[in-house]
Amino acid sequence: MGKLVDRHNERNELYSLSQTGKPEMALLYGRRRVGKTFLLGNIWQNPFYFLAADTTSETNRKDLLDELRQWSNKELIPEDYPTWRSVFRLMSQTQIQNANGESPVFILDEFQYLLGQKDDIVSQLTAIWDRELNDSSMLLVLCGSEVATMESLQAADSPIFGRLSWSSRLRPFDYYDSSRMLPWLSLRELVYFYGALGGLPRYLSAVKQGENLRESLSRILLSTRGEVHVQLQNIVSGEKGIRNSAEYDAVLRAIASGQRQLGGISSTAGLQGKTHTARRALEVLENLDLICRERNYGATPKAPWRYRIADNSLRFWHRFIEPNRSRLERNLIGNVWEKSILPSLNIYTGLIFEDVARQALLRFNNNMNLPVIATCNRWEGTDKNRRSIEIDIVGRFDSGEMFSGEVKWSSSPVDPDIHFHLKRNLTDLAASGKSWANHALSGKFIYFSAGGFSEYMKKYAKDNSSITLVSLKDMFPDL
Repeated sequence: MGKLVDRHNERNELYSLSQTGKPEMALLYGRRRVGKTFLLGNIWQNPFYFLAADTTSETNRKDLLDELRQWSNKELIPEDYPTWRSVFRLMSQTQIQNANGESPVFILDEFQYLLGQKDDIVSQLTAIWDRELNDSSMLLVLCGSEVATMESLQAADSPIFGRLSWSSRLRPFDYYDSSRMLPWLSLRELVYFYGALGGLPRYLSAVKQGENLRESLSRILLSTRGEVHVQLQNIVSGEKGIRNSAEYDAVLRAIASGQRQLGGISSTAGLQGKTHTARRALEVLENLDLICRERNYGATPKAPWRYRIADNSLRFWHRFIEPNRSRLERNLIGNVWEKSILPSLNIYTGLIFEDVARQALLRFNNNMNLPVIATCNRWEGTDKNRRSIEIDIVGRFDSGEMFSGEVKWSSSPVDPDIHFHLKRNLTDLAASGKSWANHALSGKFIYFSAGGFSEYMKKYAKDNSSITLVSLKDMFPDL
């Protein structure tokens, strides 16, 4: 079994639940390919595991009984267990004790497929849980990938409300944990890979030991038969509960094309006059971790949201795969790489690197000798003279002091001009009525550079305690 990355807190907490000697119920959920099943397979030696299917309740019940028969080595006749209540009663009575003293562990994966049937499985589970488990010890893990459905199990009107001992939503890895799955790569290559595949463990695990970027992406993403390619092309239509996937795909394409606000997204997606449809699609796509929304630092609560693609693999798909589908269908992978991807790869990765820098700031602020960070965002717009300004990093420490900074992906060392340019932007914004910019001028300045810093810049920062320099190596401690 492969190495478990990052999920150690979840593993330890779930393992502890199996040692209480009491009935415990846990909820684990998150989007597909985020690593839920892999996590559960790295905790116990001999759990009962059942993967529900998108079929009838009757078929799932019979399949579960067959799996339980094989796991327990006991003869079971399906007709003796005609309801889910009788199945849960049987599970509670199947007290197989593991060698290390764990209670029996029962995992029901893709649990959402068992819901919404006429037999109301959750109510039947609750009836057994409340009345018949007093002297039993077991851990029941309900796992699923339909996020909204699984979250509803925790709502006050859910039959199992108040009965869950533990709940967690697994999220994709950040840049750092993604990199731990590809330890043979250089730091710069790790950023390229994160920009192309994002933080889904399933996609990252498709990369073979020793492969470089071109070799790996050609095999798993550019090839129409590649593992990641096949999954990405069905990423929306594969989600249960989305009735018109074409509208959701159109919304994703609109955002990927540069539309950031609701009106532009609706228009570009061909949903004029259907703002409610576009808004609903945005809500669902955000809940799936496919997109995210943000506002400028200092924006009012009524300021419009800006949307962007949150999943880097999806960003890469819409930037490089979708526009080249005809050539890729003809297996012209080398042509697409040389003519379309390679010339634009650093521009594309530069935007990814801004996200990486903000993640590094939040994760490793202590390593950078910086206080705890309260907020971290970016700002884009114009000053009073209509000059376009973008500030890559702007935020506030817990102490109230502000910080701002810039992020450079270039391989060339950065010199003090970056500092003078940022101060000019802040000065112009302060003169344009942005009060936060005036506070930022007296705060800390943080600069990220993949190409390092010139000796002049290092000396300048050493003489100015308000400046922090962060190199690529600083962003990957212990790697």
